Amino acid sequence: MNGKITEDKIKLIYEFNPGSPLFARVGKILLDEGKPHEAIEILNKGLEQYKDYPTAYYIRAIAYAYAGKINEAKEDIHTASSLYENASSGQYYLETVEKIESEIKSLDELKVREFRTVENGGKNSIEDKLEELAEELSKARIKYNPDAGDDTIIAAPEIPKTRIVTETMAKIYEAQRNYKEAITVYKYLAKSNPEKADYFKRKIEEINRIIDTGLV
Repeated sequence: MNGKITEDKIKLIYEFNPGSPLFARVGKILLDEGKPHEAIEILNKGLEQYKDYPTAYYIRAIAYAYAGKINEAKEDIHTASSLYENASSGQYYLETVEKIESEIKSLDELKVREFRTVENGGKNSIEDKLEELAEELSKARIKYNPDAGDDTIIAAPEIPKTRIVTETMAKIYEAQRNYKEAITVYKYLAKSNPEKADYFKRKIEEINRIIDTGLV
């Protein structure tokens, strides 16, 4: 018999006993499902009872970050670090929050540029950008030259300064309920990361189910 508690069982246990310290696990599950707002709600309730639970603060920090509440995220990291007294953990979560913050700012700038382009009558959709990026990455692959010696590599053309498509970007779109954009990014990630293609396809299916409910 497998002794590992499944995510469904964790949720069920929490449902029957909301006062359980499993609230942090439930918050993490919701966060992984792209539901930071729901995660924050669960974590808020749990932390009212378990005020000295550093892991819960760290999880809520990431949820806050995806929800765009960067100051609150950094405050939670500070609180958790003071409780846990582990500098490396605090630094890891701080760097994660700063990465999310950077992605959000970058996406906000992208939206402004897209809005200006639409105003000017041009086309500048995220789909177009991803296609352009895919073509650039394809051209920029480093090629090995067997006739020039074992250690010789033909220099790849310089990659233009453009957005790198990341899973963080997809999660931010998901957190902002920009589901069309999230699906577009997940589709690109599924193509460019075959080893995680099944995971990204499941994320697309989950988002489509949310869209089908009409609760968007």
